[in-house]
Amino acid sequence: MTSPGIGVPRPVQPARPTWTFLTNHPVILMFVVQHPESTVRVISQGVGLTERAALAILRDLDDEGLVDRHRNGRNNTYVVNYSRLRGLASGTEMDPAVFAVVGALISISPEARKTARDHQPTAHDKRPRETVFEFFTNHTQMLAAIARDSSATVRDLAARVRVTERAAMSILSQLEAEGIVQRHREGRRNRYTIDLEAFRSFRGWQYNGWAVPKPLVNVAVEAVRAIGRL
Repeated sequence: MTSPGIGVPRPVQPARPTWTFLTNHPVILMFVVQHPESTVRVISQGVGLTERAALAILRDLDDEGLVDRHRNGRNNTYVVNYSRLRGLASGTEMDPAVFAVVGALISISPEARKTARDHQPTAHDKRPRETVFEFFTNHTQMLAAIARDSSATVRDLAARVRVTERAAMSILSQLEAEGIVQRHREGRRNRYTIDLEAFRSFRGWQYNGWAVPKPLVNVAVEAVRAIGRL
């Protein structure tokens, strides 16, 4: 008699998409918020990057004063500089979403609240400033463009996101494959809509054993919803 389950193939879990909605810089920033005093190795393993790539990003964040590097024995460890984080701006039309993400980062961190008590930010700390890196990928920009105008053509969307039409079509196809964007044929034109719950449950919020904190995912969903109301 065959035991239950023996010889029955297990369902294959689909691979995580190779694209996402956040660039690696904010992903590492989020990881350090949740895991302060982590080494480069711990950070790189957590988010699924090579140590070399993670170190390059940490250097960028260190140069901008967004993380502080501490020597711990033979290793460097990293913590977020919340005073500097409060003044972060992206210098793009996605600024409100950047501010919302920063606010969520601060809200989920006990260390940020302690910093607020122990240290009063200077005018330099609080001054909005541009970053040398982007917070959001072209996929996020595409969602924002669709939220603003669901009847926009591929050409219009490409111009809004500043990519080629071919690249815009590829992004739309990837979003459709995940069920996040739905295409509706109306006469000779396509109209696109966004499924916010599919966006919320996107598999790409999960990294290598670590997931973007739910409050930040919710912020992203609400930011897209708000853009659609403008």
